[in-house]
Amino acid sequence: MSQDNASFTFLHRIEEVELNIEDGRWQSALALALTLPDICGGIAFPEIVKRYRDGRAVLDRNQRPTRDVGNQYIRWFNTYAAPFFKVSAQDISPYICGERCWQLRCEYLHQNKGFANTEDNTSIRFHLGVNCGTSVCQLDRISSANSLTDIRIDIEQFCRRMCRAVRAYYEAVHTEKDFNLYNTPVLDFIKASQDEKSNAMIAIMVVDHYKNIRIPGWMQACASGVYMAIIVVLAVLMFAIPLVASIIVNIRYVLGI
Repeated sequence: MSQDNASFTFLHRIEEVELNIEDGRWQSALALALTLPDICGGIAFPEIVKRYRDGRAVLDRNQRPTRDVGNQYIRWFNTYAAPFFKVSAQDISPYICGERCWQLRCEYLHQNKGFANTEDNTSIRFHLGVNCGTSVCQLDRISSANSLTDIRIDIEQFCRRMCRAVRAYYEAVHTEKDFNLYNTPVLDFIKASQDEKSNAMIAIMVVDHYKNIRIPGWMQACASGVYMAIIVVLAVLMFAIPLVASIIVNIRYVLGI
């Protein structure tokens, strides 16, 4: 990375989540953590693209297949992150699946909302919590005809588990997958301006150095003579060429050529 390049990499984003956790900035930590499967899904499953009903891939303005971000996200979470979201290692299934994580991602990032628990076929309702100390703050089963279960998820633990999941994925595939495709280019203008000033100072020092070099008189005379000869030749050509051209035109006119 050059001095004036402060680009945000994939690992920088993970570190940013962790820093926000340490500072207790739950909104920022959760927002960034929910975007990590977006990146990983695009890297892991580039073949999952949007398609028309006839099977043709939907193309973007650059005529490239359009990512099916939702399905990439869900597939990556269920494949790679799910083992990190079990309350205990003995659990068969994680306490949250890719579909509900994707749902939270969309609701939270775009509308500042939590889990959508209004669907008729929802038997488990998720909620967000803080300062729980465990992954699942509480699990209350409501005795009713619908057998609804309410699960309150601790934001800190959710973000930490997501960071561990994506780090594990990065360590497993970063030698064969290009994570640089998902860097955010950022220019540090202070460092860039400092570099420009430094380069300017070097140029001034070089000029001053050569100004202080004592050139022998005979070399200066020769240089002056060469410059004068060049000026004379250019002046002759400037006036001679139009004159010769005019003479040729007159001769052609007289001869009727």
